Amino acid sequence: MRVSFIYPAALTLLVLLPLLWALAFALPRRLAASRFWSSLAVRSALLGVLVLSLAGAQVVRPVESLTTVFLLDASDSVSPSLRARAEAFIQAALQAMRPGDQAAVVIFGENALVERAPSPQLTLDQIASIPVVARTNIQDAIQLGLALFPADAQKRIVLLSDGGQNTGDALSAAYMAQTRAIPISYVTLSARIDDDVLVSELRAPTAARIGQQVELIAHVESSFAEPARLRLFSGENLLADQQAELVIGRNEFRFTVEAERQGFERFRVEIASARDGRAQNNQAEALIRVAGEPRVLLVEGEPGEARNFADALQAAGISAATIAPPAVPADLAGLSEYESIALINVPASALPIETLASLPAYVRDLGRGLLMVGGDRSYGLGGYGDTPLEQALPVYMDVRNREERPDLALVFVIDKSGSMDSCHCSGPSRQNSQISRGGTPKLDIAKQAVAEAAAMLQPRDTLGVVTFNNVASWAVQVGQGQSQEQITSALAPISPTGGTNVRAGLQAAEQALTEADARIKHAILLTDGWSSGGDNLDIAERMRENGITLSVVAAGSGSAEYLAQIATAGGGRYYPAATIEEVPQIFVQETITAAGNYLIEEPFTPAFAAPSPLLEGLQSGLPQLYGYNGTTPKDTAAVDLIGLDDAPILAHWQFGLGRSVAWTSDLQGKWAKDWVRWAGFPQFAAQLVGWTLPNANAGSFDTAFVNQGGQTVVNVQVPEQQRENLALSARIVSGDGATQELPFAQVGPGEYRAAISNPVQGTYLIQVVGQRDGRVIVQETSGLVVPYSPEYRPGQSDPALLAELARVSGGAQLGDPAAAFAPLAGAVTSAQEISLPLLLVALLLLPFDIALRRVV
Repeated sequence: MRVSFIYPAALTLLVLLPLLWALAFALPRRLAASRFWSSLAVRSALLGVLVLSLAGAQVVRPVESLTTVFLLDASDSVSPSLRARAEAFIQAALQAMRPGDQAAVVIFGENALVERAPSPQLTLDQIASIPVVARTNIQDAIQLGLALFPADAQKRIVLLSDGGQNTGDALSAAYMAQTRAIPISYVTLSARIDDDVLVSELRAPTAARIGQQVELIAHVESSFAEPARLRLFSGENLLADQQAELVIGRNEFRFTVEAERQGFERFRVEIASARDGRAQNNQAEALIRVAGEPRVLLVEGEPGEARNFADALQAAGISAATIAPPAVPADLAGLSEYESIALINVPASALPIETLASLPAYVRDLGRGLLMVGGDRSYGLGGYGDTPLEQALPVYMDVRNREERPDLALVFVIDKSGSMDSCHCSGPSRQNSQISRGGTPKLDIAKQAVAEAAAMLQPRDTLGVVTFNNVASWAVQVGQGQSQEQITSALAPISPTGGTNVRAGLQAAEQALTEADARIKHAILLTDGWSSGGDNLDIAERMRENGITLSVVAAGSGSAEYLAQIATAGGGRYYPAATIEEVPQIFVQETITAAGNYLIEEPFTPAFAAPSPLLEGLQSGLPQLYGYNGTTPKDTAAVDLIGLDDAPILAHWQFGLGRSVAWTSDLQGKWAKDWVRWAGFPQFAAQLVGWTLPNANAGSFDTAFVNQGGQTVVNVQVPEQQRENLALSARIVSGDGATQELPFAQVGPGEYRAAISNPVQGTYLIQVVGQRDGRVIVQETSGLVVPYSPEYRPGQSDPALLAELARVSGGAQLGDPAAAFAPLAGAVTSAQEISLPLLLVALLLLPFDIALRRVV
């Protein structure tokens, strides 16, 4: 036992003792000799005790007790029999604990769980913790074990594992244990399973042509010799079902199949045996990229919208499939079956969310093409602003650089009478106007429509909402800068009730807009029109004379006929809404039309902005267009055709490895009615799509994948004629669109190799790109399927890793369970601070000092 100090510098205060003594001898003595010397002794002790307390005095004693943390590998690479042996080892070790010793137990697989906190209990209860067993993470187990140790104890970690880590970095955790002088000892658990058959690999060519016969090689490893059932699938179609005579060790089975489907064709082989002890590793898969004629996918927002474009492509010799937005593939593997995708007047809300997220990677990482065609539900009108798809296109979804448009004052006039309740019905004329579906009140959908339309306005625009039944009232006072949330909150309390007085609502809107300070003044009326106040044409005409336009949305097929006349008199537009669900889109479109920002409808002839590969041979005689979507070109985009105010009509750019094109007019009889009848339209359509198609030289690499333990090795062979000054790079794209660079090392002439450590189960696309002088010369897209975790691959046991962990931390391999509690060589001490007891001693000495000096 010894004494140490937390703040040893405070001991310098002991120099006050000689000063105390000198002062005592220098002053006249008023006490008897015995009392003088007693007082000096007590005062000296008092000062010494205070200085020791300030210095943080602590008593240091040697510690003999030992705490051992057992880390038990419960992953699937450890067989149940070996795990039972490991539990028996821990149980025997606990019997060797000395008084004062403690033991803790951590169970781990992909994650680590505390089964038992440090405890002196001599028995191991039945293990209840269940970690994720599909992987092995020794690093997490060691770090959790280090966190369990008490401060005042000798410490040891005992790792019971096969060493087959396939996630994490155990060595980094071992170095952490080394810095804390905690040894990691280990017990090796062999990963051998007595009865196991697994498919280690399905080897296939990475690319083929339609109709080509390709050979698939299944590598099967077995620990026994016995017949088994081997099946081969293409997608979900069974291609072969045969008996396989297994031998101990490596087996090879060959299949010859025909590549039938363009794009990535997925093959799967499965093995089944009655003696097999593990089912997780009984299948393997391969992806073959099947080439053929370029496949183009046309996605049309409404049936028939893609017909003109499809006919033009067919006339130019390009076949294309046409589908509805919900049927678009959601993942990269499905999208990659097509070389180019055209979205023809498709709103963003109609596409699957996963498709919106995957399309940028489809262009950027897979090198495919994308074309967006305009219309009244495309670009900004279609809600593509700030979506992932906007990143892939050469234009922004709004007008940013055009001369600032005039400010707008907009008032919504909303019918809140009883007829706007979906449950309200008071006669035949009203029954037809019940257009709400699913029991939702029409007024609630109208509120949603107002909020969505308000999002299209700029902060300097003025907005108000007046509602009416028998009388008119302002739900949102006319003003600027009101957020969508504020508007939604203000409209929430309104409920349908009372009669219908359209005139009151229009008069309120007229007065507010007359007083508003804006260059554009517009009102939008939503009602079924059955009002007691007449046809209200006089108000609409007066509003128009005063520079206020009025559009009308008729709520249902049973609405009053005069509503169309009001819209005409008010100089606006009339929208007969067949269903209430149409109203939000109508409000948005009408707001954008009034603002004049996202939509421009005027006759014009597009002008050439620059020479373009998309317009080669079409430099003269371009037809007129009658409208387009307002957009802004991006800085690195090439603008080919421009319209009014130099706005882009046709633009293209390179996006990563792929290309995308923006055509901001439509391809129907509304804006492009002259264009689609033009003799050059088939050539234009073919060049529009053709420019987006992947490089014709793609597929010049020979790519192969090999599974090696916890790694998948990618081997790329570059043909000799393409090796000169070729810079090779690669990117791996997972099924969820996540990407990472894949570094290659050159291992021979034209031969490159990279390794993917412990890939997670799933489908990956490997994009290999060769560049010369900054230009893409060749590229290859290959598919890789990881059918099961590396935990179930052969060769997972790694005793060398266990030995290295012990070497780094100062541990050793254990054979005797009692060695888990053998005393450690290094001395471990426990320090107890005594500052507080010393202060208490000082307090006790103080009265004696006072008594000796003052009491007679």
